[in-house]
Amino acid sequence: MAEMSDEEFKAVQKKFSRYHEILEWPLIIFFFIGIITAALNVTINGFTPILWFVLSFWFVLVIICMEVSMIRANLEHKK
Repeated sequence: MAEMSDEEFKAVQKKFSRYHEILEWPLIIFFFIGIITAALNVTINGFTPILWFVLSFWFVLVIICMEVSMIRANLEHKK
């Protein structure tokens, strides 16, 4: 990773945290839709409850990857 100044690093860090906050909303929404559809035993437009959980799990994986990459960038910046 290329060397960044403190201002550039803070800008990247702010962008990552903004994306993190944006990705939390669909995660929560899809998870609760999955719970509700499972409790009511219904499908919405052909999406079964397991598909809603898989969608929410995908957002969890994306958030985890973003966090790991931010930790890596932070450690490289401290060197």
